[in-house]
Amino acid sequence: MSLGLETLTSCFQGLIPATLYTCAADGTPNSAYLSHVEYVDATHVALSFQFFNKSRRNVEENPQALVRVVDPDTQQGWELRLRLERSETSGPLFDRMALRIEAIASYCGMKGIFRLLAADVYEVLSVGKVPEQPGAPPPVSDRRALDAVFTMRALQHLTERINAADGLEPLIDAILAGLDEVFGFSHSMILLPGEQPRTLITIATRGYPENGAGAEARFGEGITGLVAEARKPIRISGLMRGMLYAYAARFRAEEAGWCPAERRIPLPGLANPASQLGVPLLVRGELVGVLVIESETPYRFHEDDKQTIELLGAYLALAIQNAVLQEAGEAADPRASAPTPGPAALAVPTATLALAYYRADDVVMVDGEYLIRGLPARILWKLVTIHAADGRAEFTNRELRLDKTLQLPEYKDNLETRLLLLRRRLEQKCPALQIVPRGRGRFALVANAAVSLVERP
Repeated sequence: MSLGLETLTSCFQGLIPATLYTCAADGTPNSAYLSHVEYVDATHVALSFQFFNKSRRNVEENPQALVRVVDPDTQQGWELRLRLERSETSGPLFDRMALRIEAIASYCGMKGIFRLLAADVYEVLSVGKVPEQPGAPPPVSDRRALDAVFTMRALQHLTERINAADGLEPLIDAILAGLDEVFGFSHSMILLPGEQPRTLITIATRGYPENGAGAEARFGEGITGLVAEARKPIRISGLMRGMLYAYAARFRAEEAGWCPAERRIPLPGLANPASQLGVPLLVRGELVGVLVIESETPYRFHEDDKQTIELLGAYLALAIQNAVLQEAGEAADPRASAPTPGPAALAVPTATLALAYYRADDVVMVDGEYLIRGLPARILWKLVTIHAADGRAEFTNRELRLDKTLQLPEYKDNLETRLLLLRRRLEQKCPALQIVPRGRGRFALVANAAVSLVERP
């Protein structure tokens, strides 16, 4: 082999589609685009087997193949002459490739259809440059240097920000702000487990027009849901290329009647992301949340960053879990400090809000529009009805935790995260109402509007 495969890492990121050439036993050639070429080791690559029945038949008859890949940095093409060794339908390699393909497929409504059938492992017999075409511009001679993203210095800066946070909400904001200002990731979000099993709920975002608080993701859907389900990081460098490939496959599947019309509820996100990174936040196997980072820059997250990404996820998970436990412990302490001095709980109303609580759906609407549901909805309704009855606007986490009418779960009620979600939803959809911290385990309901209340079945 004239060139080591490890020097061609950027060719295997999916930024430019690879081409597979095979030949039947009778000499009939065939070519097809590949969605995925995976680096295995210094002498092997794996090719995704999905829809290419002709290519599959050819390599079963004649286990020789040629793959052309293109370096996105230099535009230099490379030919890999291959010999099929085996097909894997399970194991770490298969799972890694399948997870990436499933993440892309879920964007296009192709989950379960556009999927990996096998990871075909080939021995690489030789690597050579693709000859230049007449009239084509020459490849760039010097490879563009791609600086490592997760350097120790950057991680140290992020750690200092996190250690300075004195509560769950400041911690969440410090993480996303640090990712932006230290690493340059201007679009990110954190999702925490929702009330319903196998769901996540967006607790904070950065870089999007709306804060997106309350947007839900189910396990197994999109990069967020797949990270939560697999509990493994997902790094996609050529997202748009992969999505175009998946949409083409979906078009063929719809023609064949294999899949229904697409139905998606979008999370906050870039319209045209080029790279995505999903990181599970795990503490001793328990899923604390998911961090998602997006970029409009292709190949933003490097192959060499895998271990650092996992370590970062573990550290963030511990920080978030500790903040939740600390706030819950302080809120449960009956000796919690008195409210700190601050502005009056209720300002002079300048508008009127119509709040409606629908018991059957467990939903609060404001001026006819959806605001929030579930436990945060019950908490909000409890606060506004108490204030309407006796004018009280100061509350404690402890009294909410002891209130049986709120139906908090017996185990891990996540009250603090639900209060944070409620604050963020009010900021986004109903800024005339605010939940304002007043000290350890205490908060106030601040209204800049007159509020009318109606409860419906």
